[in-house]
Amino acid sequence: MRRVLWVVGWVGVLLGAIGVGAHFSGLVSNIATRIASFTPVLIGVGLIGLILLLVARAWVSAAVAAVVVAVGLGSQAPLYAGVDEQVSPSDLTVMQANIFLGEADAASLVARVREADVDVLTVIELTPESTAALERAGLREVLPFAFVNPRDGGSGAGIYARASLTDGRVLERMRHSNLHARLSIPGREPLSVYALHPLPPYPEPSWRWDAELRELRSVLSADQDPLVIGADFNSTYDHRPFRALLSGADADDSPELTDAAEHLGSGIVPTYPADRPYPAVLALDRVLTRNGPTPTSLRRFEIAGSDHHGVIATVRH
Repeated sequence: MRRVLWVVGWVGVLLGAIGVGAHFSGLVSNIATRIASFTPVLIGVGLIGLILLLVARAWVSAAVAAVVVAVGLGSQAPLYAGVDEQVSPSDLTVMQANIFLGEADAASLVARVREADVDVLTVIELTPESTAALERAGLREVLPFAFVNPRDGGSGAGIYARASLTDGRVLERMRHSNLHARLSIPGREPLSVYALHPLPPYPEPSWRWDAELRELRSVLSADQDPLVIGADFNSTYDHRPFRALLSGADADDSPELTDAAEHLGSGIVPTYPADRPYPAVLALDRVLTRNGPTPTSLRRFEIAGSDHHGVIATVRH
């Protein structure tokens, strides 16, 4: 039995080590990015392996396993070391929603917008049909200003707001619709608002995903205004190119982006997949800020008819 525990334990530790390696390597390949997506799960498997080795009294192997697990847990620690923020009635409420090829229930989503008193809504996978459905459900009564670029399939996007939106543009050199607009709130400094949806690292060639994240780093580093981003990044914290986007790596004098989940210590807030018998495991949908706006709260919510959960953040501005 001890021999069996040793073998199974080492299998778990090796899987954990592969996940940790994928987190740090930054290797751009379909296999490596897929493994990195599940690094937290693999670290958990490594922890089980460590326990089995301890039960088997394989002390040297357990010591090696402990190092792997410690490094793995350390890689996730920044997600849980956040700060406590006080939510104010003057905070902006930002909602990010991927509506699954436009098939999510429009009435349910609009009801959630009303309930949460949303000020800015970023919608991903917006189609012409879903644009019309959202308007019939009364979205423009709540958020009368909009800049949208609906497309068939999963490439469309939109920004809806309670206050005026101007200077709307579609970002160049991106496969999907990635949008920018300026939000003007009376008595406050204007905000740059982005609705982002870079390509996924698989099944697309992963170099295209990496190129789009690099393009977004360039675009965002050039924007010196206060900004708020709602996005389905098709990336997790364990993808090194995504962490480079957050840190502003290779961009001169570019401050870091603030991820609401990381800033608040919310940990992994998984939003995909939401339409399976098992819980969501990948944290793809996010709210980010920079140059002044600060997240003060974050919560996940269900989007009826979508394969993603949405997120709602309050932002001090």
